[in-house]
Amino acid sequence: MKRILFCVALGALCIFTLAAGGQGDSAAAEKKTEISIACHFQADSTEFRAVEYFQKLVEDRSKGQITIKTFPGSSLGSEMENLEQVKTNTVTMSVFGDLLTSQLAPEIDCTVVPFIFPNLDEVYAAWNGPLGDKIKNAIETKGNQYLIGLQKRGARQLTASKAVRTPADLAGIKLRVPEIPSWVAVWRGLGALPTPVAWAETYNALQTRVVDAQENPYMNIVMAKIYEVNKFVMTTEHLWNVYHWTINKNVMDGFSADTRKMILDAAKEACDWGDKQVDAKTAENIALLKANGVQIVEVDKQIFINAARPHVEKLAESWDPAARELIKKFYK
Repeated sequence: MKRILFCVALGALCIFTLAAGGQGDSAAAEKKTEISIACHFQADSTEFRAVEYFQKLVEDRSKGQITIKTFPGSSLGSEMENLEQVKTNTVTMSVFGDLLTSQLAPEIDCTVVPFIFPNLDEVYAAWNGPLGDKIKNAIETKGNQYLIGLQKRGARQLTASKAVRTPADLAGIKLRVPEIPSWVAVWRGLGALPTPVAWAETYNALQTRVVDAQENPYMNIVMAKIYEVNKFVMTTEHLWNVYHWTINKNVMDGFSADTRKMILDAAKEACDWGDKQVDAKTAENIALLKANGVQIVEVDKQIFINAARPHVEKLAESWDPAARELIKKFYK
């Protein structure tokens, strides 16, 4: 009789335990997993603090079942190397600039081409439409990774060792650019001499005059102290770009549905948090630049857009029809 009662009690306990597990955070039921995140930006940057924000959310919500190890400052290699690392799951995640889709979807993603989109809202509208779906599919099929977040970077501005007020002033200027073919083509068309240099090496390249100029959002210009080696910032706003958060496809597919949702939610919250920091810091960064002797050169953006248009349209000849159609609204 006692044995029967014991079995009944044990069965009831099992049912209770299963029920409780079903009602709790199923992310905690995952086997222990370590996620590695490689970043090309520095550990003291706002971008990296957003990654740390994501790290805390995931570790807390998984109740320690998922731990995250971060590698800022290109400590695991350049963006190009990080792209291959995430593809092969040598690294689980990364946060890319425009190199990601320029490598995996160059014929689709026109949002990463200079002198097209007039503002960030139009960029997000493209990502949230059919074109965005095509880009995400290319990232998955060609890069073996999922896009899980988009984070604001702010408009990219040109910096140089001299004032550049018109495209004609770009003639002969050695301009640091990432390894993005469309950027090289457009800037060369404007008269500059594009020179691919890894971001981690840009300050030294400017200091030693390997290059004369570079282009980045205000946040990057300040964080990397570009103002020490380039005393002119031109308000070209030639690219309203975003950071692209990705995770290895095989790793993500191996998680439960609840854990996948938790990671996606955490990435969105971290990106939203990062967006707010960029907004709050822009005015502060401009003031800091001026305090350090930088001249902010207000330029007529339309002159640059008009000069870039034939070079952009030449690139567009090989683009997906959806991308060619989209840019018509900006080139009337």
